[in-house]
Amino acid sequence: MAVGVALYFGWQWAGQDASLPVAEKQVAKSTVTSPVKSAETAPVDTPKSASMPAGGDRLYTVEEGDLMIDEILRSTKEIPEMARELHELVKKLNGEAQVNASRHLVNLTSDQDYGLIAGFLTDAKINPSVTEVLFSDLMNRNRALQMPLFMTILKNPAHPQNEQTRNVLTILAGQDFGTDWTKWDTWASSELKREQSPQ
Repeated sequence: MAVGVALYFGWQWAGQDASLPVAEKQVAKSTVTSPVKSAETAPVDTPKSASMPAGGDRLYTVEEGDLMIDEILRSTKEIPEMARELHELVKKLNGEAQVNASRHLVNLTSDQDYGLIAGFLTDAKINPSVTEVLFSDLMNRNRALQMPLFMTILKNPAHPQNEQTRNVLTILAGQDFGTDWTKWDTWASSELKREQSPQ
């Protein structure tokens, strides 16, 4: 009987001792897998920040954007100053809020201040929906503003308005010069001279 008791306690002690390495292995596994998970997530964060919509570093809601736009429009500042502030707002915002700001920007920007718009129109990082708003506005501007931007867009096949620009210029020129930029430039120069000459 004494031998049986001794064997029982010996078995209990051995079982507890054997369970310790299992627990240590689980802790070791958790400490090993923890850095692996963080290492796997690290590269995911980098592209996200690199592919943020054009605008600021944080996403703005449409409501937030509308409040900022409204503050500018309700101010007592001169229209050119409002246009400059909207220009800065377009740079700051993103998403639909940025599109809304761009609509007000084109409405308040005169031909003399068109530089506030031109840079956005040729910026490859800008929201394509913003580019569409700006391009629609460009279609209603005078030839002196249109032609340099049309030619820049035409020569950039990656621009979202490239095809539409080619269609417009082909109609105006009466033919498509393809990628013969010398012919396009010659035609554009003659078109500008014709527009500027007295009728």
